Amino acid sequence: MTEADISFDESGEPKTGPRVVPIPPVLVAVLTSWLDAHDFEEEDLLFRTRTGRMPTASNWGRSWHRALKSIGEEPLRLYDCRHAAATTWLGAWVPLGEAARRLGHSVEVLVSTYVGALTGDEVASNTMIDRMLGEGNEGSVPPAV
Repeated sequence: MTEADISFDESGEPKTGPRVVPIPPVLVAVLTSWLDAHDFEEEDLLFRTRTGRMPTASNWGRSWHRALKSIGEEPLRLYDCRHAAATTWLGAWVPLGEAARRLGHSVEVLVSTYVGALTGDEVASNTMIDRMLGEGNEGSVPPAV
């Protein structure tokens, strides 16, 4: 990521500098399948302005909303996608440090921002603790995550 949203239609530099955020293979497969089904060529733009050009920093939001409207979806802020990614990672038990790095946050900011996504995991947590403390694991060190 080399650019960050400051507000709805205003971009800026990420606070923590550029970072790499991998795209899960399952999402790459979905996008690739969709592109193949719609006869996209390598030089085609998935997001484009109303004149067919690549969006500039100031019109990404409009291009995003136009794309959503073209497939019958309700308006969604680009920032909502970031929140969806964060809560998905936390729900998948991605270590807090890694989720924070991907978002460009400290762990403290991550937890305070997404604390609501960290609730309701008592059963899963207890199962992992039981597994760790179960037969044959007494005194062992948990595996590195």
